[in-house]
Amino acid sequence: MTSEATGTGRLGRGGGVVCLGEAIVDLVGAGPAPSVAEVGSFQPAPGGSLANIACVAARYGAPASLVGGAGGDEWGAWLRDRIAAEGVDVSRFRLVGHSSSIAFIAHSEDGEPDFHVHEANERPAALAAGDLERALAGAPGVLVLGSDTLLGAAEREVTMDAARLAHERGWQVLADPNLRPARWSSREQMLEAAAALVAAASVVKCNGAEAGALTGEEGEVAAEALLGLGPEVAVVTRAGRGALFARAGAELVTVPSPEVDRVVDATGAGDSVTGVLAAALARGAGPDALPGALAVAMSTAAGVVASRGALAGLPGAEQASGALERALRGS
Repeated sequence: MTSEATGTGRLGRGGGVVCLGEAIVDLVGAGPAPSVAEVGSFQPAPGGSLANIACVAARYGAPASLVGGAGGDEWGAWLRDRIAAEGVDVSRFRLVGHSSSIAFIAHSEDGEPDFHVHEANERPAALAAGDLERALAGAPGVLVLGSDTLLGAAEREVTMDAARLAHERGWQVLADPNLRPARWSSREQMLEAAAALVAAASVVKCNGAEAGALTGEEGEVAAEALLGLGPEVAVVTRAGRGALFARAGAELVTVPSPEVDRVVDATGAGDSVTGVLAAALARGAGPDALPGALAVAMSTAAGVVASRGALAGLPGAEQASGALERALRGS
C-alpha cells in the first residue's frame, strides 16, 4: 500500500474486520405500502446491521467475520448459509435458542423503510465473550460495533468489554450507532448507551438524525461535535446530500453522493457505508485516504437504495474490491 493510501495518524494499521452482532430475517415488502399490515407479499432477505456490514466488508476485499448469531431454527441456518456465501467467516456465528429475530419491512413511496421487529428471546451476542477473545487474538484489525448489541444488560457488557479489549490489543473500533428507538424501552436509555459506544470508538459513522440526537447539534456542527465524544474520525451521511468527514485538527470535508433516479428501498444503505469504511481501514487506509473511501461508500449506498434488500444492490466482489483499491491509491 502506498503512503497515499495509508495516510498518517493512529489509523491505517490494516488487518481483518470483526463484526459483533445478530443476523435477522428481513421480510421485505414487495412494493410501497402505508403500513406493514397493508403489504401484499414479502420476500425474505438476510438482514441485521452488523451482518450487513460484514458482508459488505467482505465484498470490498477485507477478511471479515461475524461474531454473534441467530436462532437455532431453520431461519437461523438459512441466515448463516447466506452470510457464509458472501465470504464472511461464520465459524463464531452461533445458532442459539428456538427462534430467530424477524423484521417485517414496509416502504413508503420514496423508499423509506418502516421496521417491525419480532425479537427472539435469546440474544446470541450476550454469549459471545469467549468468541470475541479468540477473534481479537490475531493481527490487529477493525472491530465493528453497533447499538443493537446494547439492548440488554448482558450483551451491553460484552460489547463494551470488546471495545476495551480491542483497544488494548491495538485494534481500531468502528462504531455505527444505527439508532432504532422502537427497539428500546426509552429514548434516554438508547442515547446513553449509544454515546458510551461512540466514546469507545476510533471512528464513528452516523446519519444526520443520529448525529443530531447524540450531540444536540445539526449539520456540520454535529459532525464536529461527535469528535468531542471521543473518536478520531466522524462520518455523517446525509442521503442525497452526500456525507461529512470530520477529523480533529483538519478541515471538514464534504463528499457528494451520486444522483439516484428512484429510491426503491433505503434498507442497508447506511450499513453499506460502514462496511466500505471497515474494508478500507482493514486494507490499511489512514485518515488522509478515508475521504476517498467514503466516496466509494456513497456510490455503493446509491446502488443499494435502487434495489430491494440490503445486499441486492451491491456490485460484484471484483468490481467492488477494485474500486476501493483505486480510491485508496488515489487513482
